[in-house]
Amino acid sequence: MNTTIRYEPIETNTYQKSFLFHVHVAPKSNGYWHAWIATLPGCAAVAASQEEAVALLKETARTYVRLLVERGVMVPDIVATISAPVVAVSV
Repeated sequence: MNTTIRYEPIETNTYQKSFLFHVHVAPKSNGYWHAWIATLPGCAAVAASQEEAVALLKETARTYVRLLVERGVMVPDIVATISAPVVAVSV
């Protein structure tokens, strides 16, 4: 049995960037949770749980940044930008 290990380079997508944002989360007086990104004015979400608020905020931020890019507006300089896809894990 001949086992040959072959290296296949992974193509990098130079057009995709990942942006890392600090998320603020706080409970509201009505029992809901408010999540927002201070560096993206108006980018916020409200939901019944903290996890749901952050998940909604992620989708809101994705749309927000896409609109900025489509309109040629720069994402604020203080935002960490990586020219590759990333997986973020918060513990």
